[in-house]
Amino acid sequence: MATVGLRTTYVGIKGEDGNVILGLDKGGVSETGVFEIDNQKKNGNLGAVTANITGLSGTVTKISGNDSVVDVTNPPSAPSVALTYNQVNVAVKQALLGRKLENGGYVDTDNMVEAALLVETRDEIDNKAIFFAFPRGTFNETQQNIQTNTDTAQTRETEAMTFTALTSPILGNKPYKIYFETAEGFSKKKMFDEVFGSTQKFITEDTVALEH
Repeated sequence: MATVGLRTTYVGIKGEDGNVILGLDKGGVSETGVFEIDNQKKNGNLGAVTANITGLSGTVTKISGNDSVVDVTNPPSAPSVALTYNQVNVAVKQALLGRKLENGGYVDTDNMVEAALLVETRDEIDNKAIFFAFPRGTFNETQQNIQTNTDTAQTRETEAMTFTALTSPILGNKPYKIYFETAEGFSKKKMFDEVFGSTQKFITEDTVALEH
């Protein structure tokens, strides 16, 4: 579908009950259970650059018989989101990756952390919000490409993470849902409750999408 820009992204870490965990000290990403990776330096963020979503549909396979195509299979979707950020809050990112703080550094653990991801963009005509929602999945980071500054330039590296979506019981065992601000029955609280679980306290009022 046609979209304009990447407005923001929201993340949360899920507990075993499918709801986000409240509090960084308890294994979550914030006291509300949801963290917006905004462009505010005071929050440790410098905004998102890209959210490349692939695998929204499975690969259709043709079934042949009697020298003709008689049917097709429609396998389930397997979405993933390749995310690039200028900078993400350090503690939040390490929590999403399942790393544990020990003696001033973060170390990988054997536990996979399940998370939720919400990507916000806009439509081209009315500039209304469109949300790509993934209630269940995992984040990973595969590389770090550190380069030297020169005598005339500062070399910055963006942060790259991949989110692999998993099927979600809240969506009838489907991995994603697309919300439109203009759709009948839409409210931001209902969406956040569905994506992040009823424990989330980031959006507490039943409203349409809020302007940034």
